[in-house]
Amino acid sequence: MSDWQIARHRVAIAGRVLDASTGKPVADAAVSFNKMPAAFETKLAIASLSYGDRWNSMLARPDRTRTREDGLFYFLDLPDGEYSLSASIPSYGKRYGTEEQPATVSRDKKGNIKIAFVTLRLQPTAVKGKITGPSHKTGVMLAEVRVKGSGERTFTDAQGQYNVAGIEPGKRVLQVAAQGYRAQSQQVTVGDPGTSQTLNFSLTRESG
Repeated sequence: MSDWQIARHRVAIAGRVLDASTGKPVADAAVSFNKMPAAFETKLAIASLSYGDRWNSMLARPDRTRTREDGLFYFLDLPDGEYSLSASIPSYGKRYGTEEQPATVSRDKKGNIKIAFVTLRLQPTAVKGKITGPSHKTGVMLAEVRVKGSGERTFTDAQGQYNVAGIEPGKRVLQVAAQGYRAQSQQVTVGDPGTSQTLNFSLTRESG
């Protein structure tokens, strides 16, 4: 059986959720509809009667699902029309933003559903910048950048560039350590989920 066909059902919308920074698939991302045709709203209203109070807390419903380990998801047996999908990662708090994409469900001349495939790329909340020094104006390579308290860290590349991704918004302190240089720290205010702040460092040499 193919990934896109379940017995007696037909996939209408399928897709994948990816990390916008790394391009890697995101598992357990929540995907749901922000916009849907009236026919589907009616179908949901009827379905909700069978579940009562459990309906609102259900993770998997005709209008919401979670991604697999490979980032894939699908929705079955949807009426024709215009939809808008939204993806987020609730288990990661505000470390990622949300993403929306439109999708159109239609059928061919034989009445078979044409699968609409969408890719949702979630932007991590991040701080990026460049680290330089007196003798490394072009950038200090392999400097360690760490978020104080929470422990996220990364290392600069050959040009001294760094990107600490997947951190919580708010006031954060970044600590930088590099061989032959004095350790340095700076505070930065990380904005809304999915945004990126820039913070550069200019290091000084260790004395004697």
